[in-house]
Amino acid sequence: MSRMLFVLRYRNGEPEPLGMELVREVLGPYIVEADEDLMNGVLMRTADGYEVNVDVNEVSVGVNRFPPGQFFDVLAELVDRLGASVLPMDRPVILREEGDRAHLPETAQESAVVVQMTGPALEGFISGS
Repeated sequence: MSRMLFVLRYRNGEPEPLGMELVREVLGPYIVEADEDLMNGVLMRTADGYEVNVDVNEVSVGVNRFPPGQFFDVLAELVDRLGASVLPMDRPVILREEGDRAHLPETAQESAVVVQMTGPALEGFISGS
């Protein structure tokens, strides 16, 4: 069974563009392989040796089969700097701060949870530990 998550930034219940320059800035140090615009997939490798494929488009960053460890540090930085939220497929939406709740689609607002934007906190919540 694979696990998936998405990074999106919502405003008024709708996804808005993430800002590709900031996505490139955060992911850049970890990119092993990618096109100039990042749109044909990104292969990342963190210092702990794990590799992960990341799908990037104007409104989301998607990851399937994400690894443990430092990947979550990169994810936390990306989410925090973008002012975004994390949408794991098997958990509620993860907010970086309570103020983000009002921007989610109405159906996701009640169950969303605020999680500290650190790698260990995100990994713990997403893994259920």
